[in-house]
Amino acid sequence: MRLLLLIPLAGLALAMAPPATAQSRTTIVVAADGTGDHTTVQAAVDAVPSGNARPVTILVRKGTYKQQVVIPADKPHISLVGDTRDPRAVVLTFDASASTPKPDGSGTYGTSGSASYVISAPDFTARNLTFENSYDEAAKGNSQAVAVRMTGDRQVYENVRFLGNQDTLYANTPSAATTARQYFRDCYVEGDVDFIFGRATAVFDGCVIKALNRGSTDNNGYVTAASTELSNPYGFLIYRSHLTSNAPARTFHLGRPWPAGGSATARGQVLVRESWLGQQFKDAPWTDMSGLNWRDARLSEYRNHGPGATVNENRPQLTPEQAEAFTPQRYLAGADGWNPVRGHHAHPGYGMGREALPRDDGWAAATTGTTGGSAARPENVHVVSTRAQLRAALGDPADNTPKIIYVRGAIDADTDDSGAPLTCADYAVNGYSLPAYLAAYDPAVWGRTSVPSGPLEDARRASYNKMAAHVTVTIGSNVTLVGAGGDAALKSFGLRISNADNVIVRNLTITDTSDCFPQWDPTDGADGNWNASFDNVEVSGSTHVWLDHNTLNDGDNPDSGQPIHFGRPYQVHDGLLDVVRGSNYVTLSWNHLSGHDKVTLIGNTDNPTRYGEADKLKVTLHHNHFEGLGQRTPRVRFGQVHVYNNYYTGGPTHGYSIGVGFGSKVYAESNAFDGIAAAKVLSVFGGTAVTAKDNLVDGAPADLVAAYNAANGTALGTDAGWTPTLVTRIDPAQALKALVPSGAGAGRRHL
Repeated sequence: MRLLLLIPLAGLALAMAPPATAQSRTTIVVAADGTGDHTTVQAAVDAVPSGNARPVTILVRKGTYKQQVVIPADKPHISLVGDTRDPRAVVLTFDASASTPKPDGSGTYGTSGSASYVISAPDFTARNLTFENSYDEAAKGNSQAVAVRMTGDRQVYENVRFLGNQDTLYANTPSAATTARQYFRDCYVEGDVDFIFGRATAVFDGCVIKALNRGSTDNNGYVTAASTELSNPYGFLIYRSHLTSNAPARTFHLGRPWPAGGSATARGQVLVRESWLGQQFKDAPWTDMSGLNWRDARLSEYRNHGPGATVNENRPQLTPEQAEAFTPQRYLAGADGWNPVRGHHAHPGYGMGREALPRDDGWAAATTGTTGGSAARPENVHVVSTRAQLRAALGDPADNTPKIIYVRGAIDADTDDSGAPLTCADYAVNGYSLPAYLAAYDPAVWGRTSVPSGPLEDARRASYNKMAAHVTVTIGSNVTLVGAGGDAALKSFGLRISNADNVIVRNLTITDTSDCFPQWDPTDGADGNWNASFDNVEVSGSTHVWLDHNTLNDGDNPDSGQPIHFGRPYQVHDGLLDVVRGSNYVTLSWNHLSGHDKVTLIGNTDNPTRYGEADKLKVTLHHNHFEGLGQRTPRVRFGQVHVYNNYYTGGPTHGYSIGVGFGSKVYAESNAFDGIAAAKVLSVFGGTAVTAKDNLVDGAPADLVAAYNAANGTALGTDAGWTPTLVTRIDPAQALKALVPSGAGAGRRHL
């Protein structure tokens, strides 16, 4: 595979402004209600004299302004600024498409003419607003419809949204013989077909680029269509951004090279580097356009991550040495050394929501690390205090736009949309009641050789499904869910991190995820068992997940308070925190888990092919407080699981602490166990070896493997076959009794 690169050249022709004259006014206010200097943006632009030499700010007050606007090349130094940090509050829009007839009857607008805004001025800045082309593609048919066509040099767009469908953002130059540099930071761009296109040198730094779903199961569109001239080494750079979509997997292209106007010398240059790519991208994400083979263009990637990132023969990758020449600064420097990047500050934010997992902090730090929703734009930062608000903020789990969600106070899942409380009776359907269920499946009536079936079992399942739909919330990719204060709590919710990547959950009390409709299974064990189906938190099929400083328990509804039915405890809780179905790269740190039986399952099958788990389920557990628990802290299948610096205390229901399951590779070091016998720390479920070193039992050093073998007459091995490297620090086990209880759990971190 050849990768066509051009080394940067000096002396590129730039579109320069003409000599300027003095400008007498520095701020012009636009307000639709007449309280400013002008009621339209075009009138404010017209008030700026040609050739002005000093900065002019056009401040646009909240509102929607529908008008085509032209900012010509002879009016440099304009800043077009919304008067609020929320870019949704100031919307600059028009609704023409390429196929829309002009009002004067002279034909259609065409692609360039459809632009809501044409910005040709150099040294232009836009901040805190939305550019939109509101052409209704669904109602009127597919057509190019440009939100902004920019051709000026040294333009900056900060905290700006660009909305449209086909051809949303036209980053261009005055001519094929000139270049124009445009810098987009903390921006949002959405569209479907070629929605970032043109000939300019454009850098998208820390942006969210959303590919819209057109409903296709095969091809929903193309992100880029660069028409960079061969004389220009720099076209489009998408840098440390999130490329998101709710489109089906493998239905979008990263781009195609556009030979604009039939140019024989256009060879689009696009580099996507160090960015998160969603599931929407094809394994072969580049394709041909208008007879130009994509392999003859300059289309490449570098160190991307996420479910849509992979490396194969159809995805050219830069080497580290090549990447040094393709940084934002190198793209934008030109002959005059322009560097708008140095003034770029990270998102303003508050507290934990903007924090990412520290480097080397367990398996979730592997490969690309875990940042959650830290890149969320201001409009995607939510504060919620009700169930309805929480579900709305999480939105469609398939929409992987970065989000930060702060939970304020306690939210109860067992409430309706008005906040009224719900009971188990509110979820019951089809005539289900517990007395009727007990009467139908009493072993004296039903027997003990088959699981329940028939109308009441069907009603139980339907009732469970109704409850699950109400109390389960699913967290998608690029989300940080965090408590805003020490009293933040989610009661009765089942949190599901399912088929997601890059998720952080912190500083929450997650309590009493109880099942109103557990199933009786007389074939489960010698005496049968009641089996509940809700976990407080389940990480399923997900990667790069960090759960930190959370408190998980059964609240005021422990299983010990439930009745006995058919001689067995009526169990309404399942796991507290499970990591299953091929999940990988997970760190569980500084959590407080208490008063529960089945705690943490890592891997849920002994079948190595079902979820391909032989090289997955890599999990780190450190500085967690496991208090008064029954079992599974954790129980492990397959995974390389590092268990260190955790503090365990026993209780009357304790069975074992660490389960060594089939194919597991547990490395347990520097943990402290109080009130738990050394022989009861480990239990074996098909595993063959565990590394256990520097652990304490009741304050004294203990060989956990030797104690287990002596008590059970077994020969469990002492080498798990690997050595952890992703560790920030290991505290001495003697310090854990004081250190961990005082620091683990929700409310133990200041926001």
